[in-house]
Amino acid sequence: MILWSILIGLAICIVIGMPISFGLAAISLFIFFESDYALSPLVAQAVNGLDSFPLLAIPLFILVGEVMSAGGIATRLVRLASALVGFMAGGLGQVAVLTSMFFGGISGSAVADASAVGSMMIEPMRRHRYTGPLATAIVVAASVVGIIIPPSIPMILFGVVTSTSISQLFMAGIVPGILITLGLAITTYVQSRKNGRGQPFSFPELASALKEASLALLLPIIIVGGILSGIFTPTESAAIALVYACVVSFFVYRSLTLARFFQLCITTGKLTGVVLLLLAFASVLAWLLTANMIPQQLVVSLSAVTENKFLLLLLLSAFLLVVGFFMDLTPAMVILAPLMTPVVVKLGIDPVYFGVLMSFILGIGLITPPVGTVLYVGCGVGKVGMESLVKSLLPFYFTLLALLVLFLVFPGLVLWFR
Repeated sequence: MILWSILIGLAICIVIGMPISFGLAAISLFIFFESDYALSPLVAQAVNGLDSFPLLAIPLFILVGEVMSAGGIATRLVRLASALVGFMAGGLGQVAVLTSMFFGGISGSAVADASAVGSMMIEPMRRHRYTGPLATAIVVAASVVGIIIPPSIPMILFGVVTSTSISQLFMAGIVPGILITLGLAITTYVQSRKNGRGQPFSFPELASALKEASLALLLPIIIVGGILSGIFTPTESAAIALVYACVVSFFVYRSLTLARFFQLCITTGKLTGVVLLLLAFASVLAWLLTANMIPQQLVVSLSAVTENKFLLLLLLSAFLLVVGFFMDLTPAMVILAPLMTPVVVKLGIDPVYFGVLMSFILGIGLITPPVGTVLYVGCGVGKVGMESLVKSLLPFYFTLLALLVLFLVFPGLVLWFR
């Protein structure tokens, strides 16, 4: 009864266009009244859901990405990527893919990745005979890397709602992130090789770009290296990365003002508020589901269907792909991760592996219609229509799905650095 109430309620929210966080609040109130619960646990669970130190990493990483983009760090990463791969056929497309990997290694957000890289790369690609939809499709597809390469905001959410090690999730995202980048780079080469080279290869230019971007490249090294060595936690790494990004932008590059920084803080606050409101009411629903033994019932039901790990992951992956068509990544993660993780753990599947897999699948949902958030960002930044963008994205969809199958067949690729 409770699970069906949640599913039907979510479907109604999607149909009428109600924000998912408000919908979760309404569903929670309905279940509390129908089940004759006291209302005090609702408030307590909502507050407890936000009483988590790792959650502090989310606004910090969002702000790091904003400071990067506004402080000139992203521009230097673009120059470095151009010096590294701009000489290849379809060079500017390769630059966009590589820049997305660099940027994702600092921001942890696909939306921030697409917005920042798109604003810098789409127009130059157009001038090199890329069509608007193809240039935008390259940037939009590459943004998926931003939530797999550590740090990753979706992985932080997964770790919080399932009590999985965020450090291990970050480490597990390194190899898949590199493989996704390579896969998208190959697809970009095939799609855009007729567009020529962005610039001839030059060792002096590479050395100059590397020197200029060296301070920017230290950011992901600080984040990943600090976590891997155990010097600090993911949350502490976010704080250190923010301080570092501010020092570089304010005092070294001198491209960020206090007034602009204050505006970035306001933007970050608004984005964080949306995420935390959603997480608060998702925590209430998670408590209701746990109290009524719903995860345990799901384990029994799915175990009756199959006890084969691969088939179970295949079923869950297909389900998550469908969910990604209709629900944004954040609500899907905070609602479904607590439900699905006990099921996969019961069958002996590593929760770290499943967390990376779930982040990747829901990341694909960010670039698929009709609800894909990054699609709308791409349409706005690239000034292209949704239909033409989706058509140009088709080869990239096939590449991402092929990579998903690769990760399903060879889970060791995900757990390489764990």
